[in-house]
Amino acid sequence: MKKTLLYFTLFFPLFSIAQSNDLYFTKGVELFNNKDYNGAIDYFTKEIQLNPNNMQAYNYVGMIKGEQGDYKGAVDIFTKEIITNPNADMAYANRAYAKVNLNDLKGAIADCDRAIALNPKNYNAYTNRGNSKNGLGDFNGAIADFNKLLELNASDATAYTNRGNSKNDLADFKGAIEDLNKAIELDPNLPEAYLDRGLSKSRLLDTYAAIDDFTKAIALNPKLVAAYFDRGLQRIELNNYSDAMTDLNQAITIDPKFSQAYAQRGALNAKLGNYGQAGGDLSEAIILDPNNAGAYYNRAEVKLKTDDNDGAIKDFTKAIALNPDYAAAYHDRGVAKSSMGNYVEAIDDFSRSIKLNPASETAYFGRAVARLQLRQGAGALDDLNVAISINPEYGNAHYYRAVMNLGAGRFSAAIPDLDKAIAGDVNLPISYLMRGFANSSVKNNTAALDDLTKAIELNPSNAQAFFERGRVHFNMNNKTAAKADWTKSAALGNRDAVIMLKTPPTKNKPSQSGWVVWKK
Repeated sequence: MKKTLLYFTLFFPLFSIAQSNDLYFTKGVELFNNKDYNGAIDYFTKEIQLNPNNMQAYNYVGMIKGEQGDYKGAVDIFTKEIITNPNADMAYANRAYAKVNLNDLKGAIADCDRAIALNPKNYNAYTNRGNSKNGLGDFNGAIADFNKLLELNASDATAYTNRGNSKNDLADFKGAIEDLNKAIELDPNLPEAYLDRGLSKSRLLDTYAAIDDFTKAIALNPKLVAAYFDRGLQRIELNNYSDAMTDLNQAITIDPKFSQAYAQRGALNAKLGNYGQAGGDLSEAIILDPNNAGAYYNRAEVKLKTDDNDGAIKDFTKAIALNPDYAAAYHDRGVAKSSMGNYVEAIDDFSRSIKLNPASETAYFGRAVARLQLRQGAGALDDLNVAISINPEYGNAHYYRAVMNLGAGRFSAAIPDLDKAIAGDVNLPISYLMRGFANSSVKNNTAALDDLTKAIELNPSNAQAFFERGRVHFNMNNKTAAKADWTKSAALGNRDAVIMLKTPPTKNKPSQSGWVVWKK
């Protein structure tokens, strides 16, 4: 399966603003404070027309556009401010904020560099640059910027939170917790600090403590979508599927375009056997994020479960196109192709999976089964041997190796493999039947009788089991019991039993009926 993505919340300080005694500007501020943003923009625009050097009017307009999600408009207004005053360091920092929200992280860093060059103590610039570096994967560079912030203000809870976030990305979870503990000490009402500390604890497998932190974050901000999402993931780890589903539902209610929430809810529905709902969620996740290879993979798994092998293969193929190193997708596409009888291509997929993940016993097993279907016995046996060397308790691989040993007349070798298959609950009626046959063939008649009796208990309609037990009874000179078993076997349609009843053997001979591969 596919591994799950964590949703990190990065946050930034508000744009810096100041006051003015100008009539239009003052009215704009009043409307802004009353959240009449469109009216405020009208007055600030008039102010800029009358007083193009009022930098704070530009700042207010840019901030309003940012609050409204019009980040391109915010970039435009801050650019006008910069043209008016090329030395306005806060304009560069504020434009960087807007660029971050447009995912122009390199552009944001360039603006922050300019702001810091103009004012080495520009707080917003270090914050925005640190978060931009974090977004580009330069976590050490981000930490350097957050360190600078803490040099400027050692009591900044936001800086500790952002630095802790970067440490999480470097897998320094204990260091992250130290920073986030400090952030919470400085500001116990900072929900993002609890959120990120919960992420740290989840990575350290401290699941209950992580859930506690996510719950605190939600108490402080009931709209913090990431907290519901991450708490849901932790509850899945605890098999608390009901509460996990509630959390994922809430995350989607808050943010109906949260693709990862749909993907995780789809995976959870699939785990619960709700395949229709799972398929719907995963399809929605793909619509929202067509590059989510994991969503295609999980939807393919749902299609496999509902016997839509063609659809599954298409989704596995798309997942592989998005992630050419997706070992699990190659593996399970091989499973789908085997189910459709396309053993040649299945072998190719299993081989690719093995190349990417040489420790996958199931890939060797899948390739072995496909090779058996193509009568590639030597290669199949090699694959089964490797699968068992990787996982000595792999019951299915022992089962199939036992089948091959029986077919080659290696009865003694088959018995320990069947012991493992039975211990692993693999196809028990047939496993007991085969072990009974193997024990009979090496004259372990008592053990054979026990195994065949167990096979009949598990499947009273198995004509072959009655036939073989009849043969064991005959070899043990219990002809009455032998006749009774062959009579039952004949009634169930076994022609060899009919022959035995007409012409009983005079000595112990192995069955001539042969053995085939029984699938689990």
